[in-house]
Amino acid sequence: MIATPELIAVYEPLKWQYAPLDDKSSTLLLTGSAGGGKSRVAAEKVNAYCWYYPGSTWLIARKAREWNSHSIVPFMWKTVMGQDTRIKFNVSEGAFYYPNGSVIYSAGMYDDKQRQAARSIGGDGGLDGAWLEEANAFQRDDYQEVIGRVRHTAADWQQIILTTNPDAPTHWIYKDLIQGGGASVYYSGAKDNPYNSPAYIANLEKLTGIMRDRLVLGKWVQAEGAIYDEYDPAIHMIDASDCPPFVRRFRVVDFGYSNPFVCQWWGMDADGRLYRYREFYQTRRLVEDVTPEIIRLTGDESIEFTVADHDAEDRATMQRHGISTTPALKDVSPGIQAVKMRMKVQLDGKPRLYFVRGVLVAADPLLESDKKPICTEDELPGYAWKKYDDGKPNKEEPVKLNDHGCDTTRYLVARIDGFPKASSLFAFSR
Repeated sequence: MIATPELIAVYEPLKWQYAPLDDKSSTLLLTGSAGGGKSRVAAEKVNAYCWYYPGSTWLIARKAREWNSHSIVPFMWKTVMGQDTRIKFNVSEGAFYYPNGSVIYSAGMYDDKQRQAARSIGGDGGLDGAWLEEANAFQRDDYQEVIGRVRHTAADWQQIILTTNPDAPTHWIYKDLIQGGGASVYYSGAKDNPYNSPAYIANLEKLTGIMRDRLVLGKWVQAEGAIYDEYDPAIHMIDASDCPPFVRRFRVVDFGYSNPFVCQWWGMDADGRLYRYREFYQTRRLVEDVTPEIIRLTGDESIEFTVADHDAEDRATMQRHGISTTPALKDVSPGIQAVKMRMKVQLDGKPRLYFVRGVLVAADPLLESDKKPICTEDELPGYAWKKYDDGKPNKEEPVKLNDHGCDTTRYLVARIDGFPKASSLFAFSR
């Protein structure tokens, strides 16, 4: 284990954490089910490195820089550093300064502006290490850019640490770092951490389906009987900077309160392809309060029409605030087939539907704490068909769980494209 000077916050590693603490591999992946202590061991290792190797420079990051202020930054300061007065935190820089010259910078890679800011960290000397928290939110390009920055020599070894719960087996982390052997990989689970409360364990045990497979069993899996098996983040997720000009714009709404209220903004390019370029995805929000926010977010964009779920009272509320709505076409199976046809890669090598990365207006803290999807792209891998008694998927009826963004997308595509003809469905499903 890395030796450190006397610290104010005493850290006693869990049994499984000793090995990753000692590991000096260039890339370290900590994965497995929720609650295993992945983030704690990563944070402690970064802190220990900075004490032991004077003048070292580290980056700690979540995908969006603004998420750091209520996650890894207070976690580092309060839990790991113990509010050690020898360390100074600069709020505007998001940086921890150690008395021995080491620095930890917090950053994000949400958009071009944040990536540019991250590139400047460490200057020409680069970084000694980087910790990517909730690493499944990062893209392969983000990771490769970080690799190019880790070249400082405060110590005779450098490291990138990734901490993440499992995702789909198509994710680049699984392909490159687990299957491809690109990292030293350590797995942990909630039962490996004796500090988890009985209530936390009981809540995890309530999870079902793909969420249970990933967050309880720690498996990198896609839902059995996945509806949108065409979906591949490497194909269907793009950066805002890669979007062409939009010739038409639309909004679509799925009402909810206990379930998420979802509003998506879509653009269409000159070739008819669709791009989800903004998303509101929040629980416990009244239509009366959300509608002015939708208007504010839209600004001076010219919206051709707004599709909405059928609730008459909620549609009337939106109308009172100045948003006229068109009722959604809600036939489920043909609507799903319409989306699948847009997701299918065409002869030119491109699909006809994209989700722009990092466009969530704000993450819902309740959904985050409950380990539920916080946006449509979180739903897609787990959106699955119900099963018959013999276990085979019933390809007419989806499981009604964590599907609100998927429903919203379906409403928009069905309104624009209509429903495929029976002959098209047959040809597509063969």
